[in-house]
Amino acid sequence: MARKAVPLTDTEIKKAKSAEKDYKLFDGGGLFLLIKPTGGKLWRLKYLFEGKEKLISLGTYPETTLAEARAKRDEYKREIAKGIDPSAERKESKAKIEEKAIEEQAAVEGQFHRVAYEWLATLNNDESTHKKRKASFENDIFPYLCTYNERHIIISSKHIKEITHPELLRILKLKEKTAPEVAKRRFRDCKRLWRYAINHGYTEINVPDRITNDAFLPHKEKHIPKITDEKVLGELLRAIDAYKGEGGIIVRNVLRFVTIIPLRAKNLCTLRWQQIDFEKAIITIPRSEMKTKDENLPDFVIPLPKQVLDILKEVEEITGWGEWVFHGVRDRRKHVNFESGNKALELMGFDDEANDRKQTLHSFRGTFRSLSETYAKEHGVSFEVRERALDHHEENKVVRAYTHKADYTAQMRELMQWWADFLDKVKKA
Repeated sequence: MARKAVPLTDTEIKKAKSAEKDYKLFDGGGLFLLIKPTGGKLWRLKYLFEGKEKLISLGTYPETTLAEARAKRDEYKREIAKGIDPSAERKESKAKIEEKAIEEQAAVEGQFHRVAYEWLATLNNDESTHKKRKASFENDIFPYLCTYNERHIIISSKHIKEITHPELLRILKLKEKTAPEVAKRRFRDCKRLWRYAINHGYTEINVPDRITNDAFLPHKEKHIPKITDEKVLGELLRAIDAYKGEGGIIVRNVLRFVTIIPLRAKNLCTLRWQQIDFEKAIITIPRSEMKTKDENLPDFVIPLPKQVLDILKEVEEITGWGEWVFHGVRDRRKHVNFESGNKALELMGFDDEANDRKQTLHSFRGTFRSLSETYAKEHGVSFEVRERALDHHEENKVVRAYTHKADYTAQMRELMQWWADFLDKVKKA
């Protein structure tokens, strides 16, 4: 016959020392204290349920006192008497807690603003484009879906799976009232965002796909104003040479340069000395920095006529010590601001669109394209070469795959020298 356990006392428990192996101190009713070699004292309850011997933890001593351990033992034995397995019930309770925690975490991670920021971080945009796209989401979409604190910091937002297509359409249509093209761009962004959300398990429904393109106003083509009248162009070129306003020699040479080499404003203002090869008289800009970033296309290369080499040599004496060909007007460690050239053109009076006397940094690309086409017979250079000078490529990817290796450098050299000489004539007329 098994000997009945003598109930434990607090004094006995406190005096219990660790040994080389585990050992047990029994209190009765299946309750015992497990003494570990490390000194730990663990309460355990051994019980029978449906003919099977089971074990359940009741805490550690002294955090769980002897009296508390006995109370838990008695509570569990009452459950066992009712046919309830305390071990299984505890596992089920723990599983429910974990499931709830997962659901709560998913509810937080799936909030619209969190998913949007996560998606934006995956895009391969330059810093300027990233800031504009992020700001547009924050200004045009977030206010309708987010909750803010008194400092206008987002504290929560609607879960992306709870956003309906009528709700999203209303938001985009409100933006369309003031900026139709921006609304369409955000619509395209939302399509990409929802695809990302589906791929990452935040939602199962592609809400923007339920909105058709005809939900928005038809696109109205707006041409960028440009000067093509040779008389007005001559006035502009002479005004640039005489410019002494804000930014001085830096801005003047930015404008002198772009009249001949029609780079996009971003590539113009971020031009680096390491991209200039004086010996070969070319500029090479990495493909990743161009508007068309197709990795199958070569880096952008454009030859430099002698007039541009003279401009660069003049600028080199001022900025050659640094990274940027055209450094900032106020901060020489940064590149020149994109708007500096545009402001100078306004100050010189070339901001009158009604009378065809408006020009911007980007407009010089249009001026080059129009006049080089007008005088195509004079310079004899093909349309493809003229387009390559602007880094325009065939939109059809299949055609592009066959043409991207064509080298137009020699023909572009003829074209760009003709253009520089042509501008000299216009300036003197």
